[in-house]
Amino acid sequence: MRTGHACRVRRKPSAIEPSARNPAMFEKRSDLNKLLVVAETGQILSAADKLAITQPALSRIVSKLEEQFRGRLFERIPTGVRLTELGSIVTELARRLLREIEDAEDIVFSMVSGRSGTYRVTAGPVWMQAVLPSAVARFHETFPSVELKLQTTAYKEGIWLLTNGKTDMHCGGLDTNEPLPPYLAREHVLDTTLGIVAHRDHPLHARRPTYGDLADYPWIDFDAVLQGEGTAARSLLADLLKRLHRRTGRHVRTIIRTNSVGLFLMATGPYLSYLSSTLIENIPEFQLKPLPLKLGAHRYRAGIVSRRSTESLEPFRYLKQMIREVAQGRRFGPPGLAAGT
Repeated sequence: MRTGHACRVRRKPSAIEPSARNPAMFEKRSDLNKLLVVAETGQILSAADKLAITQPALSRIVSKLEEQFRGRLFERIPTGVRLTELGSIVTELARRLLREIEDAEDIVFSMVSGRSGTYRVTAGPVWMQAVLPSAVARFHETFPSVELKLQTTAYKEGIWLLTNGKTDMHCGGLDTNEPLPPYLAREHVLDTTLGIVAHRDHPLHARRPTYGDLADYPWIDFDAVLQGEGTAARSLLADLLKRLHRRTGRHVRTIIRTNSVGLFLMATGPYLSYLSSTLIENIPEFQLKPLPLKLGAHRYRAGIVSRRSTESLEPFRYLKQMIREVAQGRRFGPPGLAAGT
């Protein structure tokens, strides 16, 4: 038996040794953008048309990317292509990386030009009407050259857009057990009450309504249409109406699925909906008022979800501050001429 010699233990190699890693991964932005278009369209031909290049040229780019990432990014299916497990990971990372690069460019651009780029904000329908107008007006008094792109979405779509690097912030309800990716931050801004709401002249405000009365009027669902096909059954209103059906044995007469336009419908017709009875006080022009019912009434947390990388941008921090203050009910005077336009 030999002594005096160190025992060597062979290390089990990782799937990809450091020396074998390809430094060209995620190197070319234009190729990554083309990859994302293929992933979104699910067809090489459609993606090529959208990108205004030939199908063979796009196929070569996909093949080159698969070489760089050392694995198949797509698999063929009868309708086109779909992402493999590796492809799903690569496209998610590519979206995040491209958005981080845009953020870095915004920071540099703001330093050399005095401007700060574009921020993309999504919000639930009530937030879009009750909070964003005043917050945006105040924001533009201080940062008039910053472009804002606003879009009405429900929570699930808002988080999906954030996760995929398509937006920078979502405003709305926060009560969900779904974990957020580490690059997103959730901020609790206020507690609000969800309840059944109608125009102040609605017939049900003239008496004490029963659960049966609720089935006699049309309802507006602000949530289902925004979450895409196949998710309507999971909307907040859908759950409420199931409870109503269990109590009364009746189905509601009509459901209209829409976005912020539904607030205008409620101001002109006998519609009911399931909204934040706290925030509707900020939009007096619609004259909406909660019905005195316990069904569906509960408190929930609301606020902001944003990408952590934006916290280094002063205009973005100020925009969040304005949204926070308006949502918490801190009143402002008319923002210059903006109030009259």
